[in-house]
Amino acid sequence: MNIGDRIKKVRKSLDLTQEAFATRIGSVQNTITGYESGRRNPSAPVISLICKEFNVNEEWLRNGTGEMFNPEPCDELDSLADKFNLSHGEYIFLEKYLKLKREERDNVFDFIMDVCSAIGDSGVSGTADAAPRSSVPDIDIDAEVEAYRQQLELQKKAAAESSLSSGGNDEGAGKKEA
Repeated sequence: MNIGDRIKKVRKSLDLTQEAFATRIGSVQNTITGYESGRRNPSAPVISLICKEFNVNEEWLRNGTGEMFNPEPCDELDSLADKFNLSHGEYIFLEKYLKLKREERDNVFDFIMDVCSAIGDSGVSGTADAAPRSSVPDIDIDAEVEAYRQQLELQKKAAAESSLSSGGNDEGAGKKEA
Protein backbone atom coordinates (compact mmCIF):
# COMPACT_ATOMS: atom_id res chain seq x y z
CA MET A 1 0.00 0.00 0.00
CA ASN A 2 1.45 3.40 -0.99
CA ILE A 3 0.82 6.80 0.61
CA GLY A 4 -1.98 7.54 -1.88
CA ASP A 5 -3.77 4.36 -0.82
CA ARG A 6 -3.38 5.34 2.82
CA ILE A 7 -4.78 8.84 2.16
CA LYS A 8 -7.79 7.22 0.46
CA LYS A 9 -8.21 4.85 3.40
CA VAL A 10 -8.20 7.79 5.85
CA ARG A 11 -10.74 9.68 3.73
CA LYS A 12 -13.05 6.69 3.41
CA SER A 13 -12.81 5.81 7.12
CA LEU A 14 -13.93 9.37 7.88
CA ASP A 15 -16.72 9.03 5.30
CA LEU A 16 -15.58 12.15 3.41
CA THR A 17 -15.75 12.88 -0.29
CA GLN A 18 -12.55 13.93 -2.02
CA GLU A 19 -13.95 17.47 -2.18
CA ALA A 20 -14.78 17.58 1.57
CA PHE A 21 -11.38 16.11 2.44
CA ALA A 22 -9.64 18.67 0.21
CA THR A 23 -11.57 21.56 1.72
CA ARG A 24 -10.55 20.56 5.25
CA ILE A 25 -6.86 20.75 4.31
CA GLY A 26 -7.19 23.84 2.12
CA SER A 27 -6.78 22.02 -1.16
CA VAL A 28 -8.93 21.05 -4.16
CA GLN A 29 -10.57 17.79 -5.19
CA ASN A 30 -8.25 17.24 -8.19
CA THR A 31 -5.19 17.30 -5.94
CA ILE A 32 -6.67 14.61 -3.68
CA THR A 33 -7.49 12.53 -6.77
CA GLY A 34 -3.84 12.85 -7.84
CA TYR A 35 -2.60 11.69 -4.42
CA GLU A 36 -4.98 8.73 -4.27
CA SER A 37 -4.18 7.60 -7.81
CA GLY A 38 -0.44 7.83 -7.20
CA ARG A 39 0.08 10.47 -9.92
CA ARG A 40 1.14 13.01 -7.29
CA ASN A 41 2.98 12.73 -4.02
CA PRO A 42 1.96 14.97 -1.13
CA SER A 43 4.59 17.37 0.20
CA ALA A 44 5.79 17.19 3.80
CA PRO A 45 3.60 20.19 4.81
CA VAL A 46 0.53 18.51 3.25
CA ILE A 47 1.28 15.28 5.12
CA SER A 48 1.61 17.23 8.39
CA LEU A 49 -1.64 19.05 7.67
CA ILE A 50 -3.53 15.80 7.01
CA CYS A 51 -2.16 14.33 10.24
CA LYS A 52 -3.06 17.38 12.29
CA GLU A 53 -6.52 17.94 10.76
CA PHE A 54 -7.64 14.32 10.99
CA ASN A 55 -5.55 13.11 13.99
CA VAL A 56 -3.72 10.66 11.73
CA ASN A 57 -0.58 8.89 12.94
CA GLU A 58 2.15 10.38 10.73
CA GLU A 59 4.27 7.21 10.87
CA TRP A 60 1.31 5.23 9.56
CA LEU A 61 0.55 7.74 6.79
CA ARG A 62 4.18 7.87 5.59
CA ASN A 63 5.21 4.24 6.06
CA GLY A 64 2.14 2.19 6.95
CA THR A 65 3.42 1.27 10.41
CA GLY A 66 1.40 1.61 13.58
CA GLU A 67 -2.25 2.56 13.91
CA MET A 68 -4.02 4.77 11.35
CA PHE A 69 -5.19 7.30 13.95
CA ASN A 70 -3.52 8.72 17.02
CA PRO A 71 -5.31 7.78 20.23
CA GLU A 72 -7.95 10.29 21.22
CA PRO A 73 -7.21 12.20 24.41
CA CYS A 74 -9.31 10.94 27.30
CA ASP A 75 -10.18 14.46 28.33
CA GLU A 76 -9.09 18.07 28.04
CA LEU A 77 -6.25 17.63 30.55
CA ASP A 78 -4.71 14.89 28.42
CA SER A 79 -5.00 17.20 25.44
CA LEU A 80 -3.22 19.99 27.37
CA ALA A 81 -0.54 17.56 28.51
CA ASP A 82 0.12 16.63 24.90
CA LYS A 83 -0.02 20.21 23.65
CA PHE A 84 2.33 21.63 26.31
CA ASN A 85 4.50 18.53 26.84
CA LEU A 86 3.69 18.42 30.56
CA SER A 87 5.80 16.37 32.92
CA HIS A 88 4.12 13.76 35.11
CA GLY A 89 4.40 16.07 38.13
CA GLU A 90 2.91 19.02 36.24
CA TYR A 91 0.03 16.82 35.07
CA ILE A 92 -0.74 15.68 38.63
CA PHE A 93 -0.47 19.27 39.94
CA LEU A 94 -2.96 20.55 37.35
CA GLU A 95 -5.27 17.59 37.85
CA LYS A 96 -5.38 18.12 41.63
CA TYR A 97 -5.73 21.90 41.28
CA LEU A 98 -8.59 21.64 38.79
CA LYS A 99 -10.43 19.14 40.99
CA LEU A 100 -10.47 21.61 43.90
CA LYS A 101 -13.67 23.51 44.68
CA ARG A 102 -13.71 27.10 43.40
CA GLU A 103 -13.12 28.51 46.90
CA GLU A 104 -10.14 26.18 47.46
CA ARG A 105 -8.63 27.22 44.10
CA ASP A 106 -9.08 30.86 45.11
CA ASN A 107 -7.25 30.13 48.38
CA VAL A 108 -4.37 28.47 46.51
CA PHE A 109 -4.17 31.41 44.14
CA ASP A 110 -4.21 33.91 47.04
CA PHE A 111 -1.45 31.93 48.77
CA ILE A 112 0.70 32.01 45.63
CA MET A 113 0.12 35.76 45.31
CA ASP A 114 1.14 36.25 48.98
CA VAL A 115 4.34 34.29 48.38
CA CYS A 116 5.14 36.34 45.27
CA SER A 117 4.48 39.56 47.15
CA ALA A 118 6.71 38.49 50.05
CA ILE A 119 9.53 37.62 47.66
CA GLY A 120 9.14 40.98 45.93
CA ASP A 121 9.02 42.88 49.24
CA SER A 122 12.12 41.11 50.55
CA GLY A 123 14.36 42.91 48.08
CA VAL A 124 16.14 39.62 47.47
CA SER A 125 16.15 37.80 44.17
CA GLY A 126 13.77 34.87 44.02
CA THR A 127 16.72 32.75 42.90
CA ALA A 128 18.98 33.70 45.85
CA ASP A 129 20.14 31.02 48.28
CA ALA A 130 17.21 29.63 50.22
CA ALA A 131 18.77 29.63 53.73
CA PRO A 132 18.70 33.11 55.31
CA ARG A 133 21.77 34.26 57.18
CA SER A 134 21.53 33.80 60.93
CA SER A 135 20.50 36.90 62.88
CA VAL A 136 23.36 36.15 65.29
CA PRO A 137 26.50 37.86 64.00
CA ASP A 138 29.55 35.74 63.33
CA ILE A 139 31.81 35.76 66.39
CA ASP A 140 35.58 35.77 66.08
CA ILE A 141 36.48 33.77 69.20
CA ASP A 142 40.19 34.59 68.99
CA ALA A 143 39.46 38.32 68.85
CA GLU A 144 37.06 38.05 71.81
CA VAL A 145 39.67 36.17 73.90
CA GLU A 146 42.35 38.74 73.01
CA ALA A 147 40.07 41.65 73.96
CA TYR A 148 39.23 39.96 77.28
CA ARG A 149 42.95 39.30 77.96
CA GLN A 150 43.77 42.95 77.33
CA GLN A 151 40.95 44.04 79.64
CA LEU A 152 42.27 41.80 82.42
CA GLU A 153 45.80 43.13 81.97
CA LEU A 154 44.51 46.69 82.23
CA GLN A 155 42.59 45.83 85.40
CA LYS A 156 45.69 44.17 86.87
CA LYS A 157 47.86 47.16 85.99
CA ALA A 158 45.30 49.57 87.46
CA ALA A 159 45.14 47.52 90.65
CA ALA A 160 48.96 47.54 90.91
CA GLU A 161 49.12 51.30 90.39
CA SER A 162 46.37 51.81 92.94
CA SER A 163 48.32 49.74 95.44
CA LEU A 164 51.51 51.78 94.88
CA SER A 165 49.78 55.14 95.14
CA SER A 166 48.15 54.26 98.45
CA GLY A 167 51.60 53.57 99.82
CA GLY A 168 50.96 49.96 100.26
CA ASN A 169 53.99 48.33 101.70
CA ASP A 170 52.09 45.11 101.90
CA GLU A 171 53.77 43.01 99.24
CA GLY A 172 51.00 40.47 99.03
CA ALA A 173 48.27 43.10 98.44
CA GLY A 174 46.47 42.64 95.15
CA LYS A 175 48.05 39.26 94.49
CA LYS A 176 46.53 35.86 94.72
CA GLU A 177 48.42 33.05 96.31
CA ALA A 178 49.80 30.58 93.87
